[in-house]
Amino acid sequence: MATRIVTVSELKVKLGALMAELEGQGIPLYITQYGKPKAVLARYDEYETLLKKVEDLEDILAMKESLSAPEEEAISLEDYERQRAARV
Repeated sequence: MATRIVTVSELKVKLGALMAELEGQGIPLYITQYGKPKAVLARYDEYETLLKKVEDLEDILAMKESLSAPEEEAISLEDYERQRAARV
């Protein structure tokens, strides 16, 4: 995957052009400040896709842990969903 690195100063000056570039090319912008990474600017649909993948992986991990847990440590689906909602 291609990357594009911009400084906070450049972002301030060229925000409109960088947003258009992001929308057109879909290449995330890695934002640095004082030479250190501070943020990533990505298209919203790509961000939502990443969140969905993380959520799915958390579910898979929870299922694997549940299957390997002794019966007295297992929790119901409702309890799991309640715990997950509390984390978000």
